[in-house]
Amino acid sequence: MTETILRLLTRLSEAGDDAILPGELAAPFFGPVFDRLLAKRVLVEHAPLADWEVCDACECGLPCRPIRKAGDAFRAECPLDRRQDIDLAEDDLRLFRIGGDALASVIGAAAGFRAAPKLAAEKVWRLGDTPAGRAVFLALEPAALTGDGIIASLRQAARGSDITILAPKLPAEAARRHRDAGFHLIEILEVLTPATNGLGGTIDIAALTPVPQSPVLRVRKATAEVQWEGRSVILSRQIFPVFERLLEKALSRDQVASGSHVEGTTAREAKDLIRELRDAFKAAGFTDAESKALIVTVRNRGYRLSLAASDIVFDG
Repeated sequence: MTETILRLLTRLSEAGDDAILPGELAAPFFGPVFDRLLAKRVLVEHAPLADWEVCDACECGLPCRPIRKAGDAFRAECPLDRRQDIDLAEDDLRLFRIGGDALASVIGAAAGFRAAPKLAAEKVWRLGDTPAGRAVFLALEPAALTGDGIIASLRQAARGSDITILAPKLPAEAARRHRDAGFHLIEILEVLTPATNGLGGTIDIAALTPVPQSPVLRVRKATAEVQWEGRSVILSRQIFPVFERLLEKALSRDQVASGSHVEGTTAREAKDLIRELRDAFKAAGFTDAESKALIVTVRNRGYRLSLAASDIVFDG
């Protein structure tokens, strides 16, 4: 995909507080879009460079080599080998800091969100909501999504809405945690495409909504049938209401059914009802581990189904 200044800044911003744009990389992008990013303080220019890195394997012992003016140009001189001198243009000496807050605002605008982003957690912004009601978050650096408590923070900020996260490529374990939490994770550079607008890039809002997949679990109330992992379980009329209670919770914000909520279907104890429900799944060919993986015991709270609401179809 064609590199644009907005894509370049997004890549460089993965460095976090140390994110800078050197003049030698910036020069090809100088023009109206670049000036607009300066005006928005996405880029903040620093004082020109006064020194340059030393040669590879140089034995001069210097931490860096000074830059000297040479006529209309500049030169980074090696004190040991003049053949290693580097001629520099004035633009090569320019240096820009990348402002995370301002870049988040520009990326939000590229996706069509009109309001300014709101900080939802440290270095994680809520850009806005899609027409379908998904809360869209942006993280410019992977570390922002790997800390303890980030999943709970995003859920709180989303206030019950489904979540899409735009981010750089995350470490495998962090990506798995977010997907297990039911979040739709998108690598931002996969959807940030070049555009001739004033920002130099755009994001199709439709790309922020996951493609619907076939349900993992289908429940038919009329026949008390549960289809899961390619197999069918017909529950008795006595035990189906127990599963129905769990199902109602799975489709709500609070996914845990308390023991008393489960017991509301009959006078029997919740632990006995859950055991009988799991036995029905085992009788249909599921293992004990599989039945417990679907119907999970939440210590000191109750029971829940292990599936996200988006993976369930209920034919009531």
